[in-house]
This record gives sequence, C-alpha cells and structure tokens, in this order.
Amino acid sequence: MKIRRMLGALALALLVFGMRPAPAGAVTRISASVDFYDELSPYGSWERVSLYGDCWVPARVNRGWRPYTVGYWVDTDYGWMWVSQDPWGDVPYHYGRWAYDSYYGWVWVPDDDMVWATSWCAWRYGDDYVGWAPLPPDAGWGGSGLTIDVSILDRRINRTGWCFTPVRSFGTQNVRYSILPPTRNVTIFSRTRNVTRYESYRGMPAVRALPSQELQRTTGRRFQRYQIADSRSQSRWARPAIRGRTIEVYRPTVTGVRRERSKFVPTGKGGSRGRQGVEQRRNDQTTRQERGVMQRDQGRDARQRAQEQGRGAEMRRQQQTEMRAQQQRDASQRRRSQEQQRQQQNERRRGGQGQDQGQAPDQGHQRQRSDRGRGQKQQPDQGQGQTPDQGQQRQRPDRGRGQQQQPDQKQQPDQRQDRGKGQGKNKDQSQDQSQDQGQGQSQDQNDQDKNRGRGHGH
Repeated sequence: MKIRRMLGALALALLVFGMRPAPAGAVTRISASVDFYDELSPYGSWERVSLYGDCWVPARVNRGWRPYTVGYWVDTDYGWMWVSQDPWGDVPYHYGRWAYDSYYGWVWVPDDDMVWATSWCAWRYGDDYVGWAPLPPDAGWGGSGLTIDVSILDRRINRTGWCFTPVRSFGTQNVRYSILPPTRNVTIFSRTRNVTRYESYRGMPAVRALPSQELQRTTGRRFQRYQIADSRSQSRWARPAIRGRTIEVYRPTVTGVRRERSKFVPTGKGGSRGRQGVEQRRNDQTTRQERGVMQRDQGRDARQRAQEQGRGAEMRRQQQTEMRAQQQRDASQRRRSQEQQRQQQNERRRGGQGQDQGQAPDQGHQRQRSDRGRGQKQQPDQGQGQTPDQGQQRQRPDRGRGQQQQPDQKQQPDQRQDRGKGQGKNKDQSQDQSQDQGQGQSQDQNDQDKNRGRGHGH
C-alpha cells in the first residue's frame, strides 16, 4: 500500500509541474518571439502592406526575382522539399506565405500559427514541364489539407508567379539555371494541369503533388529520397543539414504570431528602435508611396509621349510610303510613254526604210544609164521628175547609142503627185537628188548630141 501511495504521489507531482513526457510524434510548439523578426531584419525590411499587415520585404534581390528560384528540390518522405541558397535561410520558404505587391514586389506574409512544411507551393505538370508557384496568403493549413480549393489557385496566382522548367532538369541542384523566363508562362500554363495536393503525414503537412515514380518513368532518372528528422542543433532557425540519407531540420510550430506582431510593431523591435523609429518608418513609407505615385504619373506621361511619337512616326512612314508609291507610279507611266514613243519611231523608221528600198534600185539604174547612155539623145524633160518613173526605167532595156527615146515615156507631173501622196521627207529628198542627177545627165547628153552633129556636118 505504501508503494502504491508513493507512485500515485509521484504521478501527481509530474502532472502538476508539467514533467509529463511528450507523446511520440508530437509537434513542438513554441511562442513567437522577437528573435523571429530579428532573424530576418538584416536581410530586408518589415513593411506595412495594406492587404496583409506587416510583411517582410527581402533586400538586394535581382530584378525579376521570384520566390523558390535560388535553390533546388529534393525528394523526402514529406514530399518535395526546397533547399534554399538565399543568404537569409529557409524560414520564409517553410513558414508563412508569399504575396506580390505592386509597390514592394514579392513580400513574405507570416501567419498566426505558422506550420512548418517542406514547401508551400502550388504545382503544375504536363507536356514535359514541371511548374511551381508560392501559395497565396489565404491558402491556410486545415490539419488534413489546404483550406482553399485547388481550382481557385489558378485564378489567385498570377501567371508571372509560376516557375517552369523542363522535366529533365527538375530534381537537380542546377535547376535554378533551367527556369524558363516568365514570358513563356502563358504558353506553358495552357499545356500543363494543376496537380497541387497536400495531406497530413505524422501530424505535419506533406506535399503529394508530384510523385517521384512518375518523374522517374518520364526521365529515366532515379531520385534519391531523404528522411526528415528534427535538428540536433541548439541554434534556432538553423538551416537544414543533409547527413547521408537524412535531412535534419528545425521545424517547430510557431503560435501567436499575430499577437507578437502587434507587440513588435509599436515597440520598434527588429530594426527600428523606439516610437521615433516607428514614426520614421511610417514617414518613409508615405514618402515612398508619394514617390511611387509621382513615378507612376511620370511613367504615364512618358508612355503618352511615346505613344504620340509613335503615332507621328507612323504617319511619317505612311506619307513616305505613299510618296514612294506615287514615284513608282510616275516612273512606270514615264516608262510606258517612252516605250510608246519608241514603238512609234520604229514604225515610222520601218515605213521610211520600205520607201527607200523601193527607190534605191531606180537610182542605180539611172547611174548605169548615165554611164552607158553617152551619145544618146534624151528629151529635155527626161531628167526632171524621174523618181516616180523609176519602176518603168528598170523595165526599159539599154538601147544603142544614137537612139532616141519616145516622147510619151516621160511621166506627167500629175502622175508623180498621185504616187507621191503619203510619202515623207525622205521621198522629197530622193526626188531632189533624182532631179539633180537627171539634169546632169541631160546636160551631158546634149553636149554629146552637139558633138555628133558637128561630126556629121563635116
């Protein structure tokens, strides 16, 4: 009886003083502290964002930076885990949510009860692409799954927030260099499907969105699976340590974050000391907002000027195009006019050549008769107007010396006029030459006749 009483008293003492051992698999729960905020303050600033309250804004990040880009994925018994290579550690990737603000960019939003997970991401898969994006702040953990319907995530997450990579690059430590630019997200988004799925495993969230077996069949590559264990390090918020096939992480559930946050902001802890620091930060935020409004106005004015300049340049290009088209039409019209003129000249030239061909043989016969007909008497009018009668002259045979031609062989002027109608300038020149040659021939023949008469007289 005494032993039983002693054991009962010992059990009562342990119950009263809280020395009861934790059950197997229980999750450690700690209260939020100022150290939580101080841990991130050197790497960014805490800003009050209208929709989400006080959020942490990372500093010194590259332009176009997105969460879950500087690091790599490993397969664990709790699903795909993100191993961060950012200088500020893994806390924002395993607790809380991320949101995009038009002024600050990507901000980390702590939750009231921050639960640790290998990652808080939405997933897409298909057509040899794998994609992930940070879950929005309203996607909470309900103990057995997300508190938001998966179909809503496609509307809640902006297209530029997704990170896509080829399947062959996923699961490697160089995946950060294979992430495609956001400009291709719209196209790849339509070629993939949402496979986001969370479930509870050993009392904690587990990512079951992308089975490694399916990726192994697709890529033909085997993925090493790691076992997650609690960290043995005494340092709070220590980074994960990979030891063989085990990853040691510090993963307590942080409770009362909102209450601690309400205490944190007025007291000015975590970077701004005292109320003066808080007021200074608010003034700085107001100044930044005013500067942002000014920058937006300046950007709008610059866009308007650029649009006006673009319209002016477009008008000038249209005018230049019309001028070039008009010049081409004028040049084409000039070429057609010149071609018509050349055709007309060729036709006139061919007509003149035909007339010349009909006259040239008669002139040759006239020269032959001039050479052979010395001593022959011709009528005085025979040398004039011979051009129309050249065809008849070719038919007359050369007669002997001393023979006289019949008077009726001479063509009348009216006949020459009738035949000469329609002939051009070349015909007139040929007639003039024929008249000159005929006059010369007539003078020679007259001289010969005189000489012969003198001889007969003697």
